[in-house]
Amino acid sequence: MTSFRALVVLDFEATCDDRDPPVPQEVIEMPSVLLEGTTLAPVAEFESFVRPVHHPRLTEFCTQLTGITQAEVDGAPPFPEVFAAHQRWLEAQGLDLAGTDWAFVTCGDWDLKTLLPGQLAAAEITDEPACYRRWVNAKHPFRKWAPKLRRAGMVRMLEALDLELEGRHHRGIDDSRNIAKIVRALAERGQPIERTGSR
Repeated sequence: MTSFRALVVLDFEATCDDRDPPVPQEVIEMPSVLLEGTTLAPVAEFESFVRPVHHPRLTEFCTQLTGITQAEVDGAPPFPEVFAAHQRWLEAQGLDLAGTDWAFVTCGDWDLKTLLPGQLAAAEITDEPACYRRWVNAKHPFRKWAPKLRRAGMVRMLEALDLELEGRHHRGIDDSRNIAKIVRALAERGQPIERTGSR
């Protein structure tokens, strides 16, 4: 149940540590899964590692959490190149960068409300398409479906919906695929999938 022609699930991975995250916190993986709006079936994917420039060395905690290695980010393009490639991918899927009839889906507000603005500032990018400033937080329809599980994260949401975790938790492309399954399951259970956040 969605009014959108398409949904794009997005789940960044970023530089991190077991105590305080580095400042600025930088994207190290930018993945997306495109869902067709009627069936919410996955039809295309985008994935790229990103080379951090302010804190180029990943912490051991970050590698253990995400499974992303130093070699993978060392060989990756910096964020401005990946951000531009992501926009080209969206347009190649027939999606306009204004986001008029489609929306991003995240698990929480952090990806597009907090991390992306900080990354754009760190990379001195001022031209941000409107589509990145509005999103669907998948936790909202989940909470309406399961009000007793208001604090549930992605893994608990999967369990509640009787879905299996695919791949590795905290790996962006795998999390994106899992969030896509959650959204589809919620829609099948009659939950509207509509925008919940903006900045």
